[in-house]
Amino acid sequence: MNSVVILVAANEILDGVTLDTNSQWMINRLKPLNYTVTETITVRDDTAEIAKALNRMIDDGVGLIITTGGLGPTYDDMTLKGVAEAFSLPMTVDPDALAIVRRQYKVFYEAGVVDSAEITEARRKMAMFPEGAVPLDNKAGGAPGVMLRREGALIVSLPGVPSELKWILDNPLMSILTDRAEGSYTEKIINLTARDESMLAPLIDEANKMEPDVYIKSMVKSMVDNEKGYVIRLWISCHGEEMEEIQRKVDNVADFLVNLAEKTLT
Repeated sequence: MNSVVILVAANEILDGVTLDTNSQWMINRLKPLNYTVTETITVRDDTAEIAKALNRMIDDGVGLIITTGGLGPTYDDMTLKGVAEAFSLPMTVDPDALAIVRRQYKVFYEAGVVDSAEITEARRKMAMFPEGAVPLDNKAGGAPGVMLRREGALIVSLPGVPSELKWILDNPLMSILTDRAEGSYTEKIINLTARDESMLAPLIDEANKMEPDVYIKSMVKSMVDNEKGYVIRLWISCHGEEMEEIQRKVDNVADFLVNLAEKTLT
């Protein structure tokens, strides 16, 4: 299984100021590549807490860790210090990362976004990496993404600003994630005529017997369909080696449930 853990470092999320939409967006980008997010965890902007979470993930044998937030120029952006502490690495200015920061602030200055293109200490901070880490380009903001291979794991650190996170994942990071992924994933959502989830439970049990590899999840809240009346959505998904095979399984389960529901629930 291509497992991944998402580690969010953000006081503003734990204090209820900001909603974590980044994790949901990333999960929906990772699923088609056959990655399974086994856990998401949010910690405060604290070096020791970040390091402790990373060490626990490494001990658990996680192969891919994606951190979000804490790469910026201010004092409370501590994610990379936490990464360095977790692996007992010194922090150094990465020349390639500094070149990205320099290029971006030149662009911002020429566009009138900032008053100066000078590389201040605060801006230089965004190029301070744990030793051995490499930058991921960021053309949507100032802070490069960061990639570090350590103890059998790939640790990727992305900015918390959604537009920057999305640009990095969809551009320099996507090919890296695609190359290391194995297998395939597919999913389908269907609507069954019902207003009570308990009525669907026996149908789902029958479908599970037919295709044990397929995961079926009912969305509890009933919805109104203009043609069918009350419906409950079912999410049907499957991981496997060959796309053609898992697509066949998902389609079989979907057809089976639709036909069975028409016979027993209407």
